[in-house]
Amino acid sequence: MFRYHRGWRRGIVSILASALFVNAVAFAFAASGQQSRMNTKVFRLKLGSSRVIYRPEAGSATISVSNAQDYPILVQGKIYGEDRKSVAPFIVTPPLSRLEAKQQSRLRIIQTGGQMADDRETLQWLCVAGIPPKDTDVWSEDERGRQATPSAVNVNLEVSAHECVKLLVRPSGVKGTSMGSASALRWQREGGKLRVTNPSPFYMNFASITVGGKEVPGIAYVAPGASRSVELPAGTAGQVQWKILTDEGGESHAFEAGLQ
Repeated sequence: MFRYHRGWRRGIVSILASALFVNAVAFAFAASGQQSRMNTKVFRLKLGSSRVIYRPEAGSATISVSNAQDYPILVQGKIYGEDRKSVAPFIVTPPLSRLEAKQQSRLRIIQTGGQMADDRETLQWLCVAGIPPKDTDVWSEDERGRQATPSAVNVNLEVSAHECVKLLVRPSGVKGTSMGSASALRWQREGGKLRVTNPSPFYMNFASITVGGKEVPGIAYVAPGASRSVELPAGTAGQVQWKILTDEGGESHAFEAGLQ
């Protein structure tokens, strides 16, 4: 399962470039009279949750990771800041591990430093990569371990899975849940824009936003004490309704309010 983030376009370009290279190599060997075999390896990396709630007083948090393939893979986890670029003061253990076919393991997240707010949540990102094994050329050695003369060429295109989920650092001073504070969101119409303000200490992650029954895309979440604005579709009027994603990753019931 792939979750695309802001770098997904670069990943797609890389995959397409690799595919073009593979096709070129295969064509070259075909032109030389040698048979070619192209193997494409695409696989899923499944995390046990769409978000991790990290409570500093607990000292660590865990998340499960599953290998759905019939061959082993390498699993590597890293933590980044809200911008998904800067390195966050956390480590993932084990930092690199082998996960056997059809097996599940757990990654442990530990804070190593940094000053986090004690009155509101802080957003980090847990990114987990799954790295497939490289195929061994079947013609490289014979049954006695001697180098054999190839009669065919194996060309391998390997696509790694990469998934990022939210790591929400929730200090002990923050009580309750985002679900319990979602009704406090304030909505305003500013010209042709919709503005939402979050007075709560929680990150509000939206499952959907509609105004007068029309979907309003463009706001994935709003940080504690912050505001976000988005263009309203033409002709939009009426009540605003929203659903948020709960701590468990499910959708809340619909909340409703008038535009101020």
